[in-house]
Amino acid sequence: MSRILTINCGSTSTKVAFFDDDRELARASLDVPLADLATMPKVLDQTGYRTAQVREFLAANDLDPASADIVVARAGTIHHVRTDGAYAVNELMVATLTYAPAAQHASALSCLIGRELVEGTDIPVIIYDPTCVDSVDEIAKVTGVPEIVNMPVYHLLNPKAAGRKYAASIGADYADLNLVIAHLGGGITMAFHDHGRVVDWLYDDGGPMSPQRGGAIPTRLLTDFIYTSGMTHAQMRMYLAGKTGIAAHLDTQDVREVELRIIAGDEHAELIYRAMAYGVAKGIGQLATVRAGKVDQIILTGGIAHSQMFTEWVSELVAWIAPVTIIPGENEMEALAAGGLRVLRGEEPVHDYDVLPAGYSSLEDIIARPSFLA
Repeated sequence: MSRILTINCGSTSTKVAFFDDDRELARASLDVPLADLATMPKVLDQTGYRTAQVREFLAANDLDPASADIVVARAGTIHHVRTDGAYAVNELMVATLTYAPAAQHASALSCLIGRELVEGTDIPVIIYDPTCVDSVDEIAKVTGVPEIVNMPVYHLLNPKAAGRKYAASIGADYADLNLVIAHLGGGITMAFHDHGRVVDWLYDDGGPMSPQRGGAIPTRLLTDFIYTSGMTHAQMRMYLAGKTGIAAHLDTQDVREVELRIIAGDEHAELIYRAMAYGVAKGIGQLATVRAGKVDQIILTGGIAHSQMFTEWVSELVAWIAPVTIIPGENEMEALAAGGLRVLRGEEPVHDYDVLPAGYSSLEDIIARPSFLA
């Protein structure tokens, strides 16, 4: 029996779960109130607060982190790696997340909390299926601005788990299928999974808007907006990645509330919500072209996939491409635990994290010159 501790930090909560093999022993979503977040303006300021919450949860359930065989954390905002799967949390990763992250996001805290909980032991701490795996076709990264290379970022953890689940349901292997998988959450990303490899993708700033993101916006209009906004570089990055989309249009990011408004006859709410579904369908159609329409299945997953209203709107527009399967929920804790279990059983390797952020020459250089996102 293998004991696995999983940690997954989101913007306003920390999800934690403890497993014996694939049997869940305890789970919680530990809220971080907005009033408390306001006192910790930088993501790293939250580390001690969230670690204390996790310790309290473990103690309340008579669980000792030192009894775990492995700690599996949601991957934070590291820089691009070449393959999916497991990566050891080492000093370079910690320094990168602390001083030169690829973006500001609470997910970066997941592995830092995990390391702190088992400090002084030899329990391995890993991340699994990060969002920044560069397995895509080179042609997908070319843009019309030579100085800009479009590097892939997309949800991988839950979509890949959904792909495995679908494949198992038909007696097939995920690595034998062509799948277009859309992750419908606070940010919406989607990708073409060609026999186990993501070959092209749409990030949450290149596809539809979402509950928290603006999606793809014409560059001429976005440029004007940025230069007249009065925001700093960092403020604009955080605004576009957290306060646009449904949140900006309807003053809520809770799609359940949006659906209640629609049922009550709010035509504007329906227009905005339908526009998001329309954008998801367009993105799926766009991705289907990269393998000439050879798609075995379209999968809709993530929290919004619980919505029958939303998934029906999307399915109506894309079912001609391939059959649609709905696998609702984020299922990230189970996916983390399953990855950790495969590592413990020797079915998958643990990769070394050895990526230096652009412009840095060493671990010491990262620490000496924090980026503006730190």
